[in-house]
Parts: sequence; C-alpha cells; structure tokens
Amino acid sequence: MAKKIFLVFTIVMVIITSAICYSMVNAAISRKPDSYKKIPADMTGKPSVTPLPTRAVDIEDENGQAHRTSITNSQKYYTELSQDSNINILLVGLDPTYSNFDTMVIVSLNEKDGSIGLVDLPRDMYIDYNEEFIEIVKDKAFEFYMEKGSRKLNAAAAFGRKIKYKPEEERFPGKSDINFLTDIINEVFGISINDYIIVETDGFRELVDYFGGVVIDVPYYMHYEDPVQNLYIHLEPGIQKLDGNMAEGFVRFRQGYTRDGRFVQYARSDNTFMFLKAFYEQHVTLKNLSKAGTVYKIVKQHTKTSVNSLGEIYKYALLAKKALDNGFSIETIEIICDESKVIDGARYELIKTK
Repeated sequence: MAKKIFLVFTIVMVIITSAICYSMVNAAISRKPDSYKKIPADMTGKPSVTPLPTRAVDIEDENGQAHRTSITNSQKYYTELSQDSNINILLVGLDPTYSNFDTMVIVSLNEKDGSIGLVDLPRDMYIDYNEEFIEIVKDKAFEFYMEKGSRKLNAAAAFGRKIKYKPEEERFPGKSDINFLTDIINEVFGISINDYIIVETDGFRELVDYFGGVVIDVPYYMHYEDPVQNLYIHLEPGIQKLDGNMAEGFVRFRQGYTRDGRFVQYARSDNTFMFLKAFYEQHVTLKNLSKAGTVYKIVKQHTKTSVNSLGEIYKYALLAKKALDNGFSIETIEIICDESKVIDGARYELIKTK
C-alpha cells in the first residue's frame, strides 16, 4: 500500500510542480479539496457514456494472412467508470523483484464536475484473453505461458513484451508493455489512457521525511514483522508524528486491536486516505511551494513517464491551476469483483461483467 500512496503523491507533486511553471499560479495553492469520498463504482452518479471502441490489432494466422481481433473474449466491466472528456493518467507501482506491475491506479480528472477519481485496478484480476493471444504467447514464450498467474492484470505488461505487441494505433511508440496494458484497460473498462507514470517506490519514505513527517491519530495498535520484506511495524494508538518508515507501516497494516481491546480488520484504503488527507492538509500549502524543486527531483528519480515535452507539462500545469483554484474533490472508485477463483494453480479475482 505504500506503493499506492506514493503513486498518488507522484501525481499530486507532478501537478503542483507543473503549476509552478505556470506564471499565473500566484496564491492559488492555498485552497484544499473539501471532500475525500469513498464510493463503489456503481454509485458514482456519473452519466452513462458510449463505450470506447475496442482497439483492433493485426494477427497473422497460420497461412500468414492478417486479420483483426480484440485482446479479450469481449470481456467488459458491467458499468462505465469515466466520461469521454476525462483526462486519464495511469500510475503504476513497479515490483522491484519481478517484471510485474504491482499497483495500478487510474487518476481520472473531470474538469466539468470538478473531481478527481482514483480507479484502483485489482492486480489479481483475471484477463479472459482471446485464444489467438494465448497461442501467440504459447509459441513465443512458453515458460511465461506456463507460469502461474500469467493471466493476471499485473502480468499484462510482461505479456505484451513477450508477444512484442504492436497495435494498429500505437499510443506510446515502442512501448509494447504499456500499449498492451492500456489497450486492455480501454477494452475492458472503456477508459482511454492519456499518459502514464511508472513509479519505483523507494521514494515514498524519502518524501515523507523531506516534509518532516505527518501527524496522524493512529486508530489502533499496529504490530507486525516480516523479515523477508524487511517490514517492521510497531505503532501505538494515538496522535503522533510518523516519519517515512512509520508511515509505510501505517499504510500497509491491515488489522489490529483498538484501545478498548476489540480486534478489527481495517481496509488498507481507509488508512491510505486517512494518510493522504493528513498529508494534503499539512503540507500542500503556499508555504511549501518553495520545496517543489526538491520534490520534483525526488519524484523524477523514481519515475518513468510519457509526460516529457514542454507542451505536455504546460497542459498539465493549466489543469493543475484549475484543480487547485477550484478545490477539486477526490474520490476512490473500487472495481467490483464477483468472486475469487483458482485457475491453473493461481488465485484470480473475477470482475463483475455485463
């Protein structure tokens, strides 16, 4: 979950840093979002939109004839998540040990209604690949084909690299992994990705420490140790300032005991947005604009992104100013899964489909 926090940090900091480049920023940063809401995907209240067309790709059959096919067997999420006019940025937390994308969040900015939606994509989501794609990966990368969990969403980027995926319309030139993943997102969820940011999450603790920590009212006892992950969490309930290491433990912890001795299981997302709200209120201020240069360096050291040109930065600077001026609300949109199922030795989450 520290990865997810750092992903949101990244987009907030990139937006803030870009806004500094915009000459009219002045004192606009002093406002804060007035609401942090957590809502299920089917209760967003967003109007129905026409699904985006599936991006067809050319596949050669056994006779060498090219024909078009979609990536999945018409796998479609049961409801719409984003309007056509939204700007969608894919944030990815990279697994440092494997090539999988460990955390995937879509930041969907709606200028019309003044909101920022955070779509949390399930990493263990089952992708119902078209048989033609299965045969391609079986032929070109048999070891990957046999690997448990190779049909999960977090393995989609590796899948794309293995088959050297190249769509008819290449949104991100030369990026077979990103093109494959974003085309799946487009096909299944109807969300067209404008840009992406890939994050190596070592910068999470560095960012928290740079801002001098975050004051949090820890709701319950948090004690957990996992030497394999080098994870040691020891927090007592109560108001306290968390440094980078403590903050990582806070956002990753899932269950514990309350002050009156009751055992509770906590959704990590609850801790996540408690922490984000505290960080935003304590550190996203006009006073801290002077720190943006260093923040940008920290973020840049730990990211790869499609946002590179001055024109793109300027575009996001304008958007940042509007979001900060008008206090855009932030809401999380959770993907609903019908069931969890073991397939070929790996456990998958099956999303609710049409």
